[in-house]
Amino acid sequence: MRLIPGRTLILALVAPLVLAAAALAEPSIVRLVIMADGLIALLAIVDVLFVLRPAVSVKRVIPETASLARPIHVELEIKNRSRRRLDILVNDSLFAESKSEGLPVAISVEAGVVRRAQYRLWAMARGVRTIGSHFVRYRSPVGFWIRQLEIPASSELKVYPDVQAVRHYELLARQNRDAWASRSTRMRGGDTEFERLRDYQPDDDFRRIDWKATARRRKLTTREYQLEKNQNVVFMLDCGRLMTARWDDFTALDYALNATLMLSHVAIRRGDLVGLIAFDEKVTRLVKPAGGISASNRIIQSTFDLFPTMVESDYEGAFKTLRLQIKRRTLVVFITHAIDDPTARRIQRLSRELLPHHLPLCVLLKDREVESRAALLAETPEAICTQAAAAEVLLWRDRIISEMQRAGVLMLDVFADQLTGALVTRYLETKARGLI
Repeated sequence: MRLIPGRTLILALVAPLVLAAAALAEPSIVRLVIMADGLIALLAIVDVLFVLRPAVSVKRVIPETASLARPIHVELEIKNRSRRRLDILVNDSLFAESKSEGLPVAISVEAGVVRRAQYRLWAMARGVRTIGSHFVRYRSPVGFWIRQLEIPASSELKVYPDVQAVRHYELLARQNRDAWASRSTRMRGGDTEFERLRDYQPDDDFRRIDWKATARRRKLTTREYQLEKNQNVVFMLDCGRLMTARWDDFTALDYALNATLMLSHVAIRRGDLVGLIAFDEKVTRLVKPAGGISASNRIIQSTFDLFPTMVESDYEGAFKTLRLQIKRRTLVVFITHAIDDPTARRIQRLSRELLPHHLPLCVLLKDREVESRAALLAETPEAICTQAAAAEVLLWRDRIISEMQRAGVLMLDVFADQLTGALVTRYLETKARGLI
């Protein structure tokens, strides 16, 4: 049991102190001082008797899963088991990689009543996280004491990559807005198989108008084609030291996983098969290409507790696993953050070796700070040297990217926070061009 002196007790002790000071000049009031002290002590003892037994219970209601950096609502059921109204303050023991809004919860609960309160929680790291005990405070009847309780509790929360973004995409798809997104990324050579006739839209190609159907329906009608289905898309995720880079509280791997989750969902909706290889100094995850919702769930379950480590990645071993396990022609989406020439050269060589059997799409994450330093107006010698170094890094990246593109490797050089949209767009373009 923990008791904290309340403001009322502190204020009550001021009176004896004033009388004690006066007793120095007038000894006759010493008895009055003693009586005041005794009265306060008696009230304090009686007051503490009302808070000896815990009078509050708390129950937490929390979702089983959360998306990285997306808010969830945590509900607290607070019961007052005493015979008087209580003003209660409740706090939760959160995990370190979290942010909250609405804690501590302050609520007034009548005798014998259960009240509910909520706060918002953001999980800033993936994996299984635990929310611990409740810490409760309420005052004694007179207010001399504040009773603090620790109510043991443990709630596990599985934090996945940005699943809510996928749900948002699915909602748009059900509203048929993703069809507009697909048309906006259309490139030449996108017609592979007739799918259906539909009403003409203002941004449709005139060559797709079906004039016979238009005459029959007396309404402009467009032929819509579907892209080839059941093609393989395999993600290769570097989980080594290069992916420990952090931007805006997230690692490079966090951004890569968000993009992987979204693109796998998009690919599955379009009838393709998705798989995954994650590796650091060895291959740590292997999900063979499959289709349907179960395949998307396997990607999520296989990666939500995947973290970058400070080890040198075994690129040769990962690419060897790909060649041994995946025999069918595949779009290989390889996401990494190469910052040194030896690593970039290894990636370049291994990506080129996949051709022509597979189609590699190599994604290199850009560093915004390097870009800004290269563009910064330098005035001091130190700033000039920094700008020159940053510009040299950018020139080196451009040279590596150009060499890989000339060899037939698809490239995507993008900032981490723009990765998801850029990767989905590149996938749609690749499908439209019939390159897989």
